Amino acid sequence: MISFAGTSWWAIAVVHVTAERAPAAIASYETLIEQARVSAPKTHEAAILVSHNHRRVIVLLRLDGHEAFRHLAGAWDDHHLLAERHAVAESLSVTLYRLVSVEGEATIDPATTEAYAFANAPRRPERAEAAIAPIGAFPGCRGAAVFADDAGASVVLYHFARAEDVDAFSSETFYHVLAMRTFD
Repeated sequence: MISFAGTSWWAIAVVHVTAERAPAAIASYETLIEQARVSAPKTHEAAILVSHNHRRVIVLLRLDGHEAFRHLAGAWDDHHLLAERHAVAESLSVTLYRLVSVEGEATIDPATTEAYAFANAPRRPERAEAAIAPIGAFPGCRGAAVFADDAGASVVLYHFARAEDVDAFSSETFYHVLAMRTFD
């Protein structure tokens, strides 16, 4: 289980795949995370999420900052080039984010029956934080974590009690995700 707290740096990869290639992308990132944790001592806990429709694989990996991210991004870019030859991913973005705000119980636990949502918020983190308030008040929302990149874009990970609560909010930028695996 991963608990989000304090201020920390996170590499977040969003991989767009065909639904039938999601298991291959998940397996690929499990290997990449294990390799990163062995070869780079500045990497820490990680999580792999998959969208409910299996079209996105999302990877979160806590690391010690910009230098660790440069090393990781280079390794993952090299892997992505190889993966393209095997048609694993349609597209990939890997960005360094800083955890800027946590509201309530922001955790990831693949063993739970609780639900998660991931949202792209291409706006300043202050506005993304303000977006937590109404959704956080929605019945079933247990918490949220807001991450911001250096350019001012944000992503939000929401933690809900039930999948039905998430489905009420699904949209183009807000979608239901399943926790596949965590690395403590």
